Amino acid sequence: MRVDEKDKIIQDLKFVIVKLTARVEELEKRLDLNSSNSSKPPSSDGFKKPAPKSLRQAGKNPSGGKIGHKG
Repeated sequence: MRVDEKDKIIQDLKFVIVKLTARVEELEKRLDLNSSNSSKPPSSDGFKKPAPKSLRQAGKNPSGGKIGHKG
């Protein structure tokens, strides 16, 4: 092989690497999408659904009737 043929192959491979790197980045961004940060429906989340974020604090008040209240 001549040097100019090798240079052409190297340039072609560099171009392929750039294209594939861009494609991988695009696909990784798509993997991070779910129904809470995109317009996708919740049914498309599959088994990776995010945990529900409740505003209630657990254990703040005891359950049942209140002390001193006549039922």
